[in-house]
Amino acid sequence: MEDYIVSARKYRPVTFDSVVGQKALTTTLKNAISSGKLANTYLFCGPRGVGKTTCARIFAKTINCTNRGADGEACGECESCRSFNEELRSYNVFELDAASNNSVDDIRNLTEQVRIPPMNGKYKVYIIDEVHMLSQAAFNAFLKTLEEPPKYAIFILATTEKHKIIPTILSRCQIYDFGRISNKDIIEHLASVAQKEGVTADKEALAVIAEKSDGGMRDALSIFDQVVSFTGGQVTYQKTIENLNVIDYDYYFRLTDMFLEKRIPDTMVLLNDILAKGFDGSHLISGLMLHLRNLLVSRDACTLPLLEMSDEMRERYKTQAAKCSQKFLYRALKICNDCDLNYRISKNKRLLVELTLIQAAQADEDDDSSGRKPKRLHPIFKTITATAQAVPAATAPKATAKPVTAQTVQQPTPQPARKSAIPTLKGGSIFTSIYGNKPAGRPDQPHGRQTVQVIDQEQHPAKPLTADALQNSWNEFAATLPKQDTPLKNRMINCHPAVKSDTLFTVTAGNPMMAQEISQAQDRILRFIREQFSNPAIDMELIVDQSRNVEHLLTREERYARMKKENPALQELESVFGLELR
Repeated sequence: MEDYIVSARKYRPVTFDSVVGQKALTTTLKNAISSGKLANTYLFCGPRGVGKTTCARIFAKTINCTNRGADGEACGECESCRSFNEELRSYNVFELDAASNNSVDDIRNLTEQVRIPPMNGKYKVYIIDEVHMLSQAAFNAFLKTLEEPPKYAIFILATTEKHKIIPTILSRCQIYDFGRISNKDIIEHLASVAQKEGVTADKEALAVIAEKSDGGMRDALSIFDQVVSFTGGQVTYQKTIENLNVIDYDYYFRLTDMFLEKRIPDTMVLLNDILAKGFDGSHLISGLMLHLRNLLVSRDACTLPLLEMSDEMRERYKTQAAKCSQKFLYRALKICNDCDLNYRISKNKRLLVELTLIQAAQADEDDDSSGRKPKRLHPIFKTITATAQAVPAATAPKATAKPVTAQTVQQPTPQPARKSAIPTLKGGSIFTSIYGNKPAGRPDQPHGRQTVQVIDQEQHPAKPLTADALQNSWNEFAATLPKQDTPLKNRMINCHPAVKSDTLFTVTAGNPMMAQEISQAQDRILRFIREQFSNPAIDMELIVDQSRNVEHLLTREERYARMKKENPALQELESVFGLELR
């Protein structure tokens, strides 16, 4: 039986062209070797498994090759190339693991070796892996050697955490940043490996492996070996997700359909099914976030290439994305992101996930044509949709009446008859969203479908506008005002409305300031009174009469002083018993 070699070692690249996903870096290194413009120190940094140490070994072999090809690659036949293999390193190449050799003595031994010239070839190459693990003293001991090394010495430093390397080391290096390998490149490479190994693999299964590897080719090959061992050479999507403990994509598609159809009970049942199979709630939320992100990407043709999936899966995402509104995806992503942030600190994690799914199913409930939340209606109103033309400015008088002087108290101007461009509907009268002051619907849509509020007069008939009922409604509105509206409350107590006609009442203010405060609250006052009388035609006329002396609200001290003036016995009682107002 042959000795088994894992795929990560068996298919490790031996030339620059065979390195996957790092085309720009390998081209730069080949050009530097071909032109002879080599630096003394290189720093290869990036995530794990993306080819840092591999490129360092290929670089070390290529610069000592005596018969390089026209493409800048090593020939593989000269003495230097033959001596460079996985089992026996060339005498000109030295590797040091800084994770276990991070002391000053280790660096001192390295600098002693640097003084010895190469036995054959032109360069001695020192590859120091995980260089960020060196101690501060070791870094300082290494500085002089990096600054002025012999001409034949080349250092290649590899690290996954560049930020831990001191700036004095970074300033002496040519820095090459290795990026994560795309899922597309990983899938293509895995498919090539599967073909060479005689393994049948589905593209969907390879896509799951690529996503699980998080951009690292070494991880992808290790996972591939694991799945091949589990499936016996028949790598299918279902067996892959079973072996890797990955939630099936189908769950996310089903959850999204349930959100759009607001089938909240079904989402709870599906969540229970997922948890019963041993999956964690955080994995579900993370996968759902990625699924919603993919749906958002699939909505636009220009962002569709960002979806690293097979063609069949892309079409499935594109189909479901057409059913989702952009606002729904934004809100659902925000809800899932909040759950992901709070999952670790939550004491009842299952309840948190259930609440997240419920909120996601209600993410688009308050959508409307204007993009704003609909206003809350009084119980006597109902919402209808009618087709109407724009209401001309002349037929839409403003609800806020202009303050007039005291002379208009005797002969107020009669109100013109109101006309509406929207036809009256059976069973009620038209009532706009701000109670008759503006035409219904959005201001940027003067024509077409408009949403208006209608009083259901069959169930709520209009009440007659009488003086007593009007005064009671006036006082009731003033009593319901919050504490911050106390000045308005005082103004209203000092103003007494008077009925002028069946649909009009007047309010007389004693000064312009009082009139201004009441005018600013006129919409709220009219809304309340119209609701009380179930009559949208009621209007208010504000009059300023500065000749009228309106008494202000008395303080406790003023009221007590008035009581003592009207009843002298209180003064005598206060002096005899020594009483005081508290």
